Amino acid sequence: MNRSSILPIAATALLLAAGACSTTAEDADPDAWRTDARLGEQVDRICFSSSIDNFREADRRTVIVEKGVNDEYLIETMGNCYNLKNAMSLSLDTFGGSSCIGRGDSIYAYDSAFGPDETDLAPVRCPISAIYEWDEDALDQEDDMDGEE
Repeated sequence: MNRSSILPIAATALLLAAGACSTTAEDADPDAWRTDARLGEQVDRICFSSSIDNFREADRRTVIVEKGVNDEYLIETMGNCYNLKNAMSLSLDTFGGSSCIGRGDSIYAYDSAFGPDETDLAPVRCPISAIYEWDEDALDQEDDMDGEE
């Protein structure tokens, strides 16, 4: 069982600085994302792990990953993954070296933009519990509908 298919993913410094300094609704209610208009259907797996462009809006249990312009997914982890919220880079650990990720695969969060370094002595494994489609434009569409009433 080869679990060495780990892909580092770096986020932009601007997004990370903004996220690290702000308090969000998720801090008050960690499950607020479940009623978010942008949340789509749950999917079994996503096959993109070699072409992730970015990640954002991470908290202790969820992170949004982007592949291309309009291909986004919210990944939920099991339990609290305390270092996911402040991550500067991520890696995906897939079971059997597959290019697809799904339930049971893992995310590792690092406090360095370049992946694991000497400060990441024992990175925390964050098992994936579910993956959902994410539609960033759905929030704008919901606002447009509210304005028409």
